[in-house]
Amino acid sequence: MLKGLVQTLPIAPVAGKGHSNAPMAMDLDMRNLVGTQPPPETPEEVAKLDCALALLSPDVGRGHGAFYDSNGQPLKDNWLAIIWAINGLSWNCGKDKAKQWSMLASERYTDEGFEEAWGSYDSSHPNPVGIGSLYKRAALLGWTNEIASAPNPSRFKLIGGQQLQLLPPINWVIKGVLPTTGLAAFFGPSASGKSFLALDAAAAIASGTPWFGHRTQMVPVIYIALEGEAGYRSRVLAWEREHGQPLPAAMGFLMQPFKISDPQDVADLAAVAQQGSVVFIDTLNRSAPTADENSSRDMGQILEGAKALQAATSGLVVLIHHTGKDPSKGARGHSSFFAALDGAVSVERGTAGRSWSVAKAKDGEDGLNYLFRLKRHVLGVDVDGDEISSCTVERDSGNVFSLPKPQGLNQRAALHVLKNAINTATDIGRGGCSPSTRCMKADTAVLHIVTTLGHAEKNKRNNRARTLLNDLVKGGYLGSGLEGDDGWVWLIDP
Repeated sequence: MLKGLVQTLPIAPVAGKGHSNAPMAMDLDMRNLVGTQPPPETPEEVAKLDCALALLSPDVGRGHGAFYDSNGQPLKDNWLAIIWAINGLSWNCGKDKAKQWSMLASERYTDEGFEEAWGSYDSSHPNPVGIGSLYKRAALLGWTNEIASAPNPSRFKLIGGQQLQLLPPINWVIKGVLPTTGLAAFFGPSASGKSFLALDAAAAIASGTPWFGHRTQMVPVIYIALEGEAGYRSRVLAWEREHGQPLPAAMGFLMQPFKISDPQDVADLAAVAQQGSVVFIDTLNRSAPTADENSSRDMGQILEGAKALQAATSGLVVLIHHTGKDPSKGARGHSSFFAALDGAVSVERGTAGRSWSVAKAKDGEDGLNYLFRLKRHVLGVDVDGDEISSCTVERDSGNVFSLPKPQGLNQRAALHVLKNAINTATDIGRGGCSPSTRCMKADTAVLHIVTTLGHAEKNKRNNRARTLLNDLVKGGYLGSGLEGDDGWVWLIDP
């Protein structure tokens, strides 16, 4: 019951105990929406009632036990009508449901008033208020008459800032470049070397060896070779000769046709993949040969298949993809492709040579640029006496030394002092650099740069030093990475 209303509003209108004439005729029509018999007390029907009650406020007037007036217009004061409609279901849980809902009007609820209202329902009345009227009223407020699951207040858990700090940091298969789980891509124009680069990255992951100064996590790798399949024998042989060892045992190739948008193909591949694997698909176009990459629908099917494969393997799926006619616009096709990625490597080929950069990395460092070149290997001769050759990837240090000097006196002074400091540093192999590379904490580097800023205002030196350090990293003079909460920097090919 609602406080203050039991004395001012009658409990029973003149037509009989707990009912009125014209409004009840309308309520009978509403009850017929769900049949003359109340629905059974099943979990689905109980959830349906919960869903409807969630849209109805108990903080309204008591009313006369009707939802509509004699003209069929909704009555604002309908608390008693809702109580009677629930009572009419004759469910074991009905009274508790009605009581819990009524108690939401905490300032007006009393146990005595509720008990009086619940007991005033007359099931023998010829025109009893029905549950159909309750659902009709809820529908006016947006209820869709769909059976929903009962609310589960324990489903979602809220955490605070301190608890958030206890969550594990992001994990990487290539630190700062590719995460351990999700969807990623290598993309670039034809003949840019993206497939050679992807194969090199795959081998580094499968062996757990650093890749361009970035630490890797050794996990199983599947490389799906759909473009230039016959050439992969030569590519693997060239890699083995360059590295003086067999291809990592944790790396396997799939040379059969594979369609990323075919659920059966995805399921069959997932069945032979180890959990936590990285799956490279070379290329996206060959894995979806009939798809229109510019269509949101077709690209959606491609991404759905890739995400299904990722979910089934609990690992990372890497798509090798092309750029469009204008490489500066990024990966070819619908914009939903890039938006869906958790990591992306952009590969370019220009007058200065080949390079790759981190185009997208969640919690990583976008924009870092690395030069590389393809080293040619002669593997033998064919039946016609012509050379059989292939290529491997190696870092192009020649162009690094030809980088223009940093812009401005401040950058040059900062780089000079850091070269001296890092070359005498005692830390090696931290933050993702190679195991033999000297490095130092970014905060320590900032302190060294501050010594070059004696002309600047004292309270601005630290911020200025951090900006200079960031500029040197972006310019390709320093490498950088995270290890735990600490940032680390090192010289690029010192």
